[in-house]
Amino acid sequence: MSALHTLLRLRAHAREESQGMLRRAEDERDTQAERVEAVRIAVVAARAGADPTDPFALATYHAFRMRQEVAERRENARLQQREREVDQKRGIHVGRVRDEIATENVIEAHAREEEREQATRDARRMDEIASRRDVEGL
Repeated sequence: MSALHTLLRLRAHAREESQGMLRRAEDERDTQAERVEAVRIAVVAARAGADPTDPFALATYHAFRMRQEVAERRENARLQQREREVDQKRGIHVGRVRDEIATENVIEAHAREEEREQATRDARRMDEIASRRDVEGL
């Protein structure tokens, strides 16, 4: 029985570890999403600041916009990678939670079986004591 409890502690530790990994992956994903949004905001701000009547300002804006599109694609690719990592970590975490629950269920089933066996032994002892009294009382 102690082996099952040790296994449960190990699985609880693994679950806590996977939960921490999942949180870190989610934080990294959120940070990356903020980077993507920052690139989008920079493009909007640059457009608002560009004078539509000045050809040099428009050329500068379009060059900036091209660089930002490349940057946005790169940041979006990183964001998608972060999303995949979060999905992977979530799958690992769910598996570890299921392992822990399964171990708890085995421990509980084992405890219920031992209780039934003990109740059966107690009933047999009581029957034996009662039969001795009947024999002694006769």
